[in-house]
This record gives sequence, C-alpha cells and structure tokens, in this order.
Amino acid sequence: MNEENRKDPAHAIEVAVFQAGEEIIPQGVESPYFFVILSGQVVLRHDGKRIRTLGDQDIFGLESLLLKRPSHYAAQAVRKCRIAKYATENLDYLIGGSPRMVQNVLVSILRQLTRTALNLLEPSPESLAAAKERIRFFSDGEAIVEEMDRGSALYRLISTAGWLQVTSEGREIMRISNPGEFFGVPILPRNACVRSIGQSAVEKYGAEELDIIIRDYPDSALKIMQAMIERCGAKS
Repeated sequence: MNEENRKDPAHAIEVAVFQAGEEIIPQGVESPYFFVILSGQVVLRHDGKRIRTLGDQDIFGLESLLLKRPSHYAAQAVRKCRIAKYATENLDYLIGGSPRMVQNVLVSILRQLTRTALNLLEPSPESLAAAKERIRFFSDGEAIVEEMDRGSALYRLISTAGWLQVTSEGREIMRISNPGEFFGVPILPRNACVRSIGQSAVEKYGAEELDIIIRDYPDSALKIMQAMIERCGAKS
C-alpha cells in the first residue's frame, strides 16, 4: 500500500495475506482494529468450538473494537485469505462519510446472524446451567441499573408484574414491559437508572457474552449492533 492511501482514512491501514490455518486474531486479546475479508474464508472459534465461517466482504473484530474488550473468539484462515485491516479512526470516518460502508457492515452482521440462527443446536446442560446463573430477581422499587453505572452489561427482561422504569436525572424517560426486550449500555443513555416496578426477573449478559446474544437472539443482536454503531458515530 502506498503512503498516500495509508494516510487516507477511507482506506484500510493494511491489506494482509493469510495462509490456510494461520491465525488472524487470537481469542482474549483486545484489538484496536476490525477486519474485512476481501477474499477467502475465515473461521471464528470460541474456546476451540466453531462459532461460524465467514466469506468475502464479511466483517469481524468490530465487537472488540466497539466494546473495548478482548475478543471473545479467535479468527483463523480456512484457506488463503486477503484481509483488510481498519483502525478506530477509519471507522469514525467511514460512519460519518461513507453510508455505503455502514450498509456493508450491517449487511455482514445480518448475514452472520442469519447463519448462526440456521445453525442453532439444542442447548447443552452446561449452557442451560449458565443461563440460570445469569437470571436475577428484583423486588418492587429495587434498582437494576444505577444511574452512575458505567458498565457495559446488557440485560433482557424475562417477566415483570409491572414494568421497568427508566429514569435520567430523576425524570422518567421510558418504560420497559415487553418480555424479551434488551436494555443497558449502549441501548440506554449512560446516565440512565432502571428500576423494577413490581417484581421482575431479568437476565444479565456481560460484554464478553455477546456471542450468546447473537446465537440465541439474532434479531435483537442486530438492533444492539446498530445502536453501537450509531453511538460510535455520535462521538465522531
């Protein structure tokens, strides 16, 4: 890549070739980049278990970049690949100045969610046990998310005798009452407080469990990713 293109925020900072079996990003490492597959195939694995296989124009690594967390999967070339690498400043520029790129990101995410949904297997006893661990019960008036909570957890409403009240600076801004609805950062304002009105059951997911949301709730996951991209664009 010539120096002129390297300085242009619309261009990838690097285009690299990976041979079959070569690791592109390791699991558990935070990376300031996201990647676009120009040609070839890439497999994503979590703890050695295959999550999905990606192809031309698919995007990966975006979750780690946006959440600023270590990658929850490893990416490995299935066969010879050409991969474009983009940095944070590229993403900020492309969101603000390239609607086409934003469209490509969303199309890739939707395609991956669809593949994941089609490949779902029956949940294992281990996954069911993990789901039970995530469930929390709240009494009437109890806070689920405090106003000064800056965490990146996501929550899903399982059931409520009333509703979940969302306030900001002491003023109610919305109510959550539909079972299955997700809330938390980045969906709600960062200074929001969520309180249970009546007894409620809520499922909590850490940022590292985004792959579970993608697997089990693909439609909601797409909305969450859109919210992440919109928030990232608002910062630029």
